[in-house]
Amino acid sequence: MIHDAVVVGAGSAGLSCAHTLQEGGADYALVSENLGGRICYSQKEGVNFGAYFVMANYHHAEKLVTRRTWINPLSCRFHDGNGHSFATLSGHTFLRQPGLAVFAAVMTRFIRHYDRFKKNCEFMSQREAMAVDPYIAELFAQPAAEFIAEHHLGKVAEDYVSKFSYACTGVDLDSITALDFLNVCQGLVVPIHRFEFDEVVEAARLGEHFHRGTVVTHSLDAGVHTVTLADGSTLQARNVVFATPAAVTAKFLDLGELRQTCQLYVEHVSGTLKPGLDTEEMNLFPPTSPVIFTARQDDGSYLVYSREPKIDLPALFADFEVIGRKAWDKAMYVTGRAYVEQQYGDSTYVAGDHNGLGLEPAAISGVYAAHQILKKKA
Repeated sequence: MIHDAVVVGAGSAGLSCAHTLQEGGADYALVSENLGGRICYSQKEGVNFGAYFVMANYHHAEKLVTRRTWINPLSCRFHDGNGHSFATLSGHTFLRQPGLAVFAAVMTRFIRHYDRFKKNCEFMSQREAMAVDPYIAELFAQPAAEFIAEHHLGKVAEDYVSKFSYACTGVDLDSITALDFLNVCQGLVVPIHRFEFDEVVEAARLGEHFHRGTVVTHSLDAGVHTVTLADGSTLQARNVVFATPAAVTAKFLDLGELRQTCQLYVEHVSGTLKPGLDTEEMNLFPPTSPVIFTARQDDGSYLVYSREPKIDLPALFADFEVIGRKAWDKAMYVTGRAYVEQQYGDSTYVAGDHNGLGLEPAAISGVYAAHQILKKKA
């Protein structure tokens, strides 16, 4: 049987691609070892070990998950790394009002452009969509630290914004683009929620289209793609979409230069935070700290995210018990400004977060690949 498409990978990009193909009436096969990818939700523990939240404007990624409790941005404590900290609303915030007003204006302009850019990316490649909007293209080429200096946001970034960006990316502002920086900072002005992902429900939704396994080889002959799985079985299609992490996709295609990855390590902890860390829902730390953030969960337990595998929990908790943990040795492609093309030849597509951070950009890249395939069927 020759399908219209084989989609390799079932994270935000692969699942969004599969659902768009299904809605468009295409015959497809989805291959992956598991469902969700970085949407890593533990049903047993009721926590997210991968992506931590969805924004209210995640129109595609939100179709894959169930929104849970609102994350209150006013219940955050920002730490400077020298033993000092302040809450979102405090006397310190009053001193930063002029800079915060500038930041709000910057975000208003960005969101107006970015909403249009995301819509264009459903039917255009990201490169084409940036050509349509030079403002977005400039942000993609500009380091975040340079953007902050240009807009005189140094103090606001140092006190607040860099810490939220660090919580979302695991790297400092010298390492990411202005586009990624402003993208993640939407979470400071757009409502964000925890979410859950039900792999059983998703598997039922996909039905016989889902093949659990690992692709080991890929070939193209006479217009037909053949992928071979580790168990020796094969799938054939007129199109293939690689929606796997860039390092995995690079085993099958020559992607050229890739962004460098960050590493993230997460521990789910039951315990009591030390005084000074126990007043707000979240603690956000500066990029000089190996601990990125702590977040109180609905049941009173905590998630602790770190960029180092051994987390110094005694420095954070008066008493604790580790419930679960997850290591992401290649968490996100965040450092640098390399660009991965989304189409190779007439029928090979690449989807994922290679060119932009977050579940939503990844989901949109999957939607774009599906739209290109469906256009051929029209």
